[in-house]
Amino acid sequence: MATARTSKVGTLEAAAELIKDGMGIAIGGMLAQNAPCAMVRQIVKKGVKDLSTFAAPPVGYPVDLLVGAGLVKRTHHAYCGFEYLGFAPNFRKAVEQGEVDAVVCDEAIVAGGFMAAAEGMPYHPLRSPKGTDYININPLLKEYTPPWGEEKLVAVKAFDIDVALIHAQEADEYGNIRFLGSYWLDPTMARATDTVIVTVDRLVSNSRVLSEPYLTAIPGVFVTMVVELPYGAHPCASHMIHMQDEDHLIEYVRLGRQNLKNEDPEAFPGYLKKHIYEPETHLDYLEVVGGLKRLSQLTVPV
Repeated sequence: MATARTSKVGTLEAAAELIKDGMGIAIGGMLAQNAPCAMVRQIVKKGVKDLSTFAAPPVGYPVDLLVGAGLVKRTHHAYCGFEYLGFAPNFRKAVEQGEVDAVVCDEAIVAGGFMAAAEGMPYHPLRSPKGTDYININPLLKEYTPPWGEEKLVAVKAFDIDVALIHAQEADEYGNIRFLGSYWLDPTMARATDTVIVTVDRLVSNSRVLSEPYLTAIPGVFVTMVVELPYGAHPCASHMIHMQDEDHLIEYVRLGRQNLKNEDPEAFPGYLKKHIYEPETHLDYLEVVGGLKRLSQLTVPV
């Protein structure tokens, strides 16, 4: 007798309970695109600490926010910033002052670390770090001679990931995840750990998922919990749903810079209080940033 499938739909609060002190968390998306921002804010609200973060080669708001809240001990990515808006102020200050250990990586190292974890292998072979200083300063790299061929290669150790946090546009109740745009390393992240939390802008029916199988980038078998959160990527963009909130990001960077330059030590804590600690729910946060009327202005034209 067949057993009925179980719904994987959960809440933001329940998802956050899966994240504990000292864990390694993979953060999906890239720069200001498809970032799991609501999930990251919930982690900050909960106060989980001593985290190690792993992210797609370029990352921005999610890592900078966690670092600014004092919750991160180690990072693994190639770049943390806001592109044309400038460097990530909290990340920069924490690294310069030795508060965070930034493991120096390039794109290939990041991809290799995720791939090794996804493959269940202890390491992934690389050639690109040869002749660079990465081999001398990154503790996850080691030069070795493979069993075939005479050329020495570089091994990047599999990333030690406990939880992957991903934002996508759609999912069904069984956790089949659909991206309406690019998804970069997100499917690899989902295979690199046993606990995968995905926030989505909307839930769709399983019949729709079955009728459009080409849109399912992460099958539900890899997903632990899916949370329906419209604007769950805000202030970052969600592909084909809404654009990034540039005004919000500009203000975020401005407040972070005041903290970086010691111009106003209360500037960034004020941001955390207003946008994370005081709002009780995600809907409350959306009201703080202007409400649905303002956010609808970010909608991607169809």
